[in-house]
Amino acid sequence: MENMSSAQPEQLMTLLAQRIEDNRAELVDRYLDVLREALFSSRAQVRPSALKSIAADEVETLLHFFRQPEFSAAGRGEQLHQAGFNAGAILRLSQVTRQFLLGHSENGQIARMLEIVDAYETAIVEGFIQSIDNTNQIERGKLERVLNALHRRGDN
Repeated sequence: MENMSSAQPEQLMTLLAQRIEDNRAELVDRYLDVLREALFSSRAQVRPSALKSIAADEVETLLHFFRQPEFSAAGRGEQLHQAGFNAGAILRLSQVTRQFLLGHSENGQIARMLEIVDAYETAIVEGFIQSIDNTNQIERGKLERVLNALHRRGDN
């Protein structure tokens, strides 16, 4: 294992990305377990056969974040919401990410690693919440149109 005790944030992100690459299959499997559980406890509209692809996409999004610090993962949170996964699934994926990276990090870098992962997870949650808000606005608009139509019909 490469020494990370003196790594700068950019170097740490590069090293974490390498750890993910080296153990990609393990992380995909962990995410897949979470998604399988979530499929039965949420309104997810995903075929079980698509879960492995979703888990692999989650790893790709995390890698992209580590490799391009300006990248925002908010879009991923939106995708997960639109697929029907609930907040519990998002939180569980976050937990798996932290546990995985803790298991593949050295003690001297844990605090920095957690700060980096917090930034990633915050973006995921913000995207998820924004998607919920957008969905609620759309549904509210539909409801208002129906109520207005009913009101107009009642005035006739």
